[in-house]
Amino acid sequence: MEWTRLIGFCLLAAVMVMLLRQMHPQAAALLGVAFGAMLTAALLPGIRQTVETVRGVLSSLGLEEAYYRVLLKATGIVLLTQLASQICQELDAPGIAKNAELCGRVALLGVALPVFLSLTQLAVDALR
Repeated sequence: MEWTRLIGFCLLAAVMVMLLRQMHPQAAALLGVAFGAMLTAALLPGIRQTVETVRGVLSSLGLEEAYYRVLLKATGIVLLTQLASQICQELDAPGIAKNAELCGRVALLGVALPVFLSLTQLAVDALR
């Protein structure tokens, strides 16, 4: 699905949720979550293509597969954390949304730390 249609889909969803919120706030929240899930499903083929492109570029640069896995995991953590946070916001739970974001940051740190330590070791070795 091309991006202009997805933006139109989002605007339509926003109007529908706004109108429904006046009569049934809980139903509007669930409708917002459902639209978010449908949008995510529509984006998956594009994400797959982007992942394959990044894998090809990193492979052509001669970088280890471990760097690709870290990049992929980090991207997944960021996307899932953002989705969870938005769902929590939509369900009127901003405190839980902030906790989801904190969990995502900690998970991202855990995934990225080995790469950071490896690069730090390379820099220290180069300075010696």
